[in-house]
Amino acid sequence: MKQGVIIIAHGSRRPEWNELVEKTARQLTSNVQIEVAFLGMVEGKSIVNGIRRLEEKGVQHIIAIPLFVSSGSTHLSEIRYALGLADSCAVPTDLARISLQPGTAITWAAPMDTHQCIRTLLRTRVCELSSRPEEEALLLVAHGSEETGYQERWERLLQELAASLCDEVGLCAAAYSTFHPDTIRQQASRLADRYKPLVVPLFLSSGYYTEKAIPQRLAGISVRYDGRPYLPDPNVAKWLASTIQMYVS
Repeated sequence: MKQGVIIIAHGSRRPEWNELVEKTARQLTSNVQIEVAFLGMVEGKSIVNGIRRLEEKGVQHIIAIPLFVSSGSTHLSEIRYALGLADSCAVPTDLARISLQPGTAITWAAPMDTHQCIRTLLRTRVCELSSRPEEEALLLVAHGSEETGYQERWERLLQELAASLCDEVGLCAAAYSTFHPDTIRQQASRLADRYKPLVVPLFLSSGYYTEKAIPQRLAGISVRYDGRPYLPDPNVAKWLASTIQMYVS
């Protein structure tokens, strides 16, 4: 059975955001067909477009890789529903079910979460911000969710990453914050009372959250923040390659 991969990202109205995803996918070397698709906002690159392109190339087994930071993203439920991997969607969605050609099977892969490649990426970010770890504390900032079940997944991810990064770098303390619920300023202020906070965003690519929303919430608080997202760090491509190797026979 011929195998292929579809890498699914959120998508943006910023062409440079989408191009970063495409560029990362082009770094992959594999003997299987790879397509990049977006949840929305990118003409001709929808999930159904990607599935059809793979089917036209004779692919019968598709590995779907969600290029998302966390399994706590509600978008993953939408995508799984559209791909026919779930009978219903736990959140409202505009995505329609995709009809597959007879004999086509889809395997779902895990998002980035706490994969070792992502841990390496984040540890490098923290180390580059840090100058006196004995006086510093880490604050992770992520999108988060207020949906039951999804919020818990975000919190488990953030708790694990914050604790491990704190120990590995030798910082005094670590915490996490989200936009949903909005706890960023509260957590930054709390840490700044005792430490020098190092603020690291957990976002795939630069955009509104990393460039405007986070700095606005940190205004007037003494922190170190460089705003760099996951991309274009090479560890993202390494994660993709590792995931493909895991599922492609």
